[in-house]
Parts: sequence; structure tokens; C-alpha cells
Amino acid sequence: MTVLFIGGSRRKDSLNTKLKHRLAEVADKHGIRYELVDADALDAPIYHGDLEAADGVPEPMKRLGEKIQSASKVVLVSPEYNSSVSPLVKNAIDWVSRLDMGAWSGKTVLLAAASPGGLGGLRAVSHLRDILANVKAWTAPMCASCPNATDEAIAAMDESFLKSFLEQGKD
Repeated sequence: MTVLFIGGSRRKDSLNTKLKHRLAEVADKHGIRYELVDADALDAPIYHGDLEAADGVPEPMKRLGEKIQSASKVVLVSPEYNSSVSPLVKNAIDWVSRLDMGAWSGKTVLLAAASPGGLGGLRAVSHLRDILANVKAWTAPMCASCPNATDEAIAAMDESFLKSFLEQGKD
């Protein structure tokens, strides 16, 4: 089993990047193989059909699609922007969905979010479930949400819960 962790925030002090690293720390401790994808690797122009027709899918999105396809599971860690999905994550989903390989189809996807607000990014998680269903991914029922997130709150997230979160779905 290899878990691919994808972060959806490029901000230097991103709480979601810290959550991604906390999840990787738990994976490492419990012998779960993983790969971290930095949010900068998601850099691509906003999806546009004419751009795709002229130039094809951007190389970073092709590489991401290959990583998604070869991983056992994907963990998307997305901030919540205006009660919805990070545009970086949405754009990556859109571009990868254009690849012939069908990287998202049948893929086990786990959703995580951290937010300084009281809902912990759950509105973004809800929207991600809808988006991922459209590309035929399977989203696990539990999400790893950290409401009222701070560095300390993320570090204190229950390890046994996070391990169970990572073990969801097919290997």
C-alpha cells in the first residue's frame, strides 16, 4: 500500500500543510508507505478546453496523474476557500480527469482539512465529495478535520483516529 498525500495550499504557514505532515508522521509511525506531493507540484494554468486542445494536458498534471494512478490511496488535504474547495485542488482534479488513464476512476480518496474556523474545513470536504464522485473516485466516509486549528491542535490530533482514517478503503 502506498498513500499519496496531496496538499492544496501553497501558503508558507498553511495549517493544511501542517495537517498533511501530521498525517504522514502517523503513517510513518505505523509502517504505511507514502509519498508527499507539495502543493507547488499542482501548478498549472486554470483548466480551459481550448488550451487543452492546443497544448494538451500540462506536464505537471500528467506526472500527478501517474502518481495518483500508481498509489493505493490518495489523501487530499484541502483548505476551505469561501466555504468551498481550494482552487489549486479543483484545478488539479479537473486536469487529471482529462487524462486517458482514468487516474481518479475507482481510486480510494481520503479527505482532510484544517481551518481556524469552527467547522474545520467540512464545507470544502463536502464539495470535494461531490466533485470526486463525478470523476468516479470513491471517497472514504471518515474525514480528518481539525476545527479551530492551530499548530498545537494539529499536533494533538488523536493518533489512533488518524491511523484509522488512513486505513479506510481498499489498499
